[in-house]
Amino acid sequence: MASSDDFKFTEFDDAASLLAANRDATTVSFGEPEGRGKNQRGNRSREDDHFMSSEVSDKTELLGGQKKQVPFWTFEYYQTFFDIDTLQVLNRIKGSVLPIPGRNFIRLYVRSNPDLYGPFWICATLIFTITISGNLSNFLLHQGKPKYHYVPEFRKVSIAATAIYAYAWLVPLALWGFLTWRQSKVMSMVSYSFLEIVCVYGYSLFIYIPTSILWIIHAEILRWVLMALAMSLSGAVLMLTFWPAVREENRKIAVTTLVVIMLLHALLAVGFVEYFFDPPEENYSTHTRDSINATREIVHTH
Repeated sequence: MASSDDFKFTEFDDAASLLAANRDATTVSFGEPEGRGKNQRGNRSREDDHFMSSEVSDKTELLGGQKKQVPFWTFEYYQTFFDIDTLQVLNRIKGSVLPIPGRNFIRLYVRSNPDLYGPFWICATLIFTITISGNLSNFLLHQGKPKYHYVPEFRKVSIAATAIYAYAWLVPLALWGFLTWRQSKVMSMVSYSFLEIVCVYGYSLFIYIPTSILWIIHAEILRWVLMALAMSLSGAVLMLTFWPAVREENRKIAVTTLVVIMLLHALLAVGFVEYFFDPPEENYSTHTRDSINATREIVHTH
């Protein structure tokens, strides 16, 4: 029978002393070779990168892929049109004021997630900035006139709202209907949904917000220069966006479509300046003198 000493643990000397005692002994290392460790770390990093890239692609697919179909009469249906973050809105605003040849606004900014949040608030902000700026310009222009009495023109708010929202909705609706009709007759590789067209039209109006504030300055030449600059930049965004959709058309139809788009855009810009901002001071003085003379004639007649 084995004694209790046989089951005691034996303390082994370190490897250096053992090798010194027996120089012919060989050692076997159970660690991983350095090259193999590096390769495995490289494989792990590649796997992590692949996982992160697949995670990003999954998010992209969720943004650009098929969304959950819900009935249009539910709140969730319209909630998807406002599901956008601040960075996306800022990028779309930047793209709407900086047209770059060869870059399509819808493909570059809108196609993955068209929204109504930006267009709605841009139109609402433009309504108030242009009416407030027009009232302030009117006040500053006629301040100090003995016959002038300032009265806020609240009716211009409703007129601005009607004009801006009609332009931002009815023009895209008409354009979408025309492009859909022509697409059934002419094969085109580019097609836009109604929501995408509304989105690009809404963001194209952003440049008029800072421009309308600068229109307070009483310099007619400066106003028209600012109007032409804003109209050209936002109009160029529309041209670059809708040219791919009509370039397969007959040349006459394609050019006519772009000209109509630009004319409507120019008409809106000219209407802003002409209606919401007063004419030069001499016209006001002439109009005041004529009104006073007419009043005197009526008084003398009676």
